[in-house]
Amino acid sequence: MKKIAGIILAISILVVFASGCTSSNNMSNNSSNGTSNQNNSNVTLQITADGPWTGDYAYTNGNMQINGTGNANYNLGPNPGHVTVSIENKGNGTLTIQLLRGGNAVQTQSTSESMGIVNIDQKF
Repeated sequence: MKKIAGIILAISILVVFASGCTSSNNMSNNSSNGTSNQNNSNVTLQITADGPWTGDYAYTNGNMQINGTGNANYNLGPNPGHVTVSIENKGNGTLTIQLLRGGNAVQTQSTSESMGIVNIDQKF
């Protein structure tokens, strides 16, 4: 009986070591598969405004009604899918919206018109 328990323990240890090697190899393969880190970076909706604004955005995780005054950031994650944004400038200053991936602008729209609307439509 002790011999069987010893064999089972030895096999279990081998399985643990083998799975650790496999995981390590997979991580190595993933980091060298040609995808840049930017593709895995989060996408952010950045709103820069001198005054109040209101609108909405939609992406993989749903639709969000948003409003505010001044600047705001919304994290959409690394794979937001099809992103649409529509924001109305409620003040007299400039309203700018940007979609950023890893801190780099993918698309930018702005308006200085009171009641002006800016839209973005982007697929990731």
